[in-house]
Amino acid sequence: MNTLNIEVSKDQILGIVQEVFAAMLDMGETLIFEATKPTDPVDSLHAWVDMKLNLAEGPLTARAILCTSEETAQTITRTLLMTGEDEDVSFADLADAFGEIANMVGGNVKSLVQAPSELSMPVVSKEKDMSHEWLFLQDLHLVWRSQPLSVSLWVQSTTN
Repeated sequence: MNTLNIEVSKDQILGIVQEVFAAMLDMGETLIFEATKPTDPVDSLHAWVDMKLNLAEGPLTARAILCTSEETAQTITRTLLMTGEDEDVSFADLADAFGEIANMVGGNVKSLVQAPSELSMPVVSKEKDMSHEWLFLQDLHLVWRSQPLSVSLWVQSTTN
């Protein structure tokens, strides 16, 4: 199966993430930038959506994964919910907020692919579910409010 039909550049990913964060978290300002040096977050948390694509060559599943620290995901949640810095964040609220950011990023990536497609509900977890065989396509290391965040794109090497 040809995965070249879903090429997405780092510049496209960066533009999508900057638009989503500016609109949803940063009151129109661009406060997320490409990292000069990749840094893995401590106590990482992952949020992803799957895109089921109906390409001319056949069906293909792609995945957009956001990864950041749990602390940064809590900041995202507090910002979206407009709560104070010292307020506790439940995992349910965190999953909703961080999952919604993944949903918005994945939905915008999906719109770049010229094919009928469906977007899954977002999943948030400490572990990436890579239980199927996935092929790496692209990643982008970012910094938001001095905290590391990454976005990676994958395709499933076999379809179910």
